Amino acid sequence: MFTQSDFEIFNEPTLAGRMHLIKTVIDPKFDAIAPTIIDQLSTPPAHQFYAHVAKHLRRFKNPPVDTWVAFSENARSYKALPHFELGFWPDRLFIYFDILDESKAAVQAAVSPVELKRLYQQLPADFVISNNHGVPQTEPATLANIEAAMTKFDKYKHSELVAGRAVMADDELFANPKALNAYIFATFEKLMPIYQPIMAAWLNED
Repeated sequence: MFTQSDFEIFNEPTLAGRMHLIKTVIDPKFDAIAPTIIDQLSTPPAHQFYAHVAKHLRRFKNPPVDTWVAFSENARSYKALPHFELGFWPDRLFIYFDILDESKAAVQAAVSPVELKRLYQQLPADFVISNNHGVPQTEPATLANIEAAMTKFDKYKHSELVAGRAVMADDELFANPKALNAYIFATFEKLMPIYQPIMAAWLNED
C-alpha cells in the first residue's frame, strides 16, 4: 500500500506536476484503503462514515504542501464535523482525529472543557497532539501537553484540536505493508473512545 517512495511526490515543484502525482500515485491508494477504514469506523446503527479525498480545488499557483483522505459522518463534507484523517506531509504519514475551526463552536457547545480534557487524557503515550492542522509539527500527548492544548483550544478562537499518530518517512514500517496497515487501523481504533462521546453529545445538542 503506502511506501517511502510516495513521499517523492513532494519533490515535484510545480502545481500541475504535483497534482498529477497526487491524483495518480496517492489518491488511488486512498481509494483502495478507504472501504476498510470505513468498515472499521462505522458501527451501525450509531455511525456511518464516508470518505472524502482532498481535491485541492483552491490551488491555483502553489502546489499542495500535504494531501489526505478524511472520514466523516456526512456524505457531502467533513470539515464541519469532528472527523478522522489519513494523509501525507512531506516528512510523515499522519493518522488523526480533528476538531477544526468549522466544527469547534458546536463541539464547545456540546462538550464541557472538563469532559473534553478527560477524553483526551485517554491518549496513549505514543500519540501526539496539536492545535493547528495546517502545520506538520505536533507535541507528544503527555498530560502536560494535553493540558496546554486544551487551554489554548478554549482561549483562542481559531485554535483547533488534532490528535493521533504519525509514521515518519524513514520509518521501517513502510517496508512492511501489513504492519503499516495494522498500525493505521489500530490508531483509528484507539481514537474512537474520544470521537464517540463527542459525537453523542453533539447529536444530543442538535
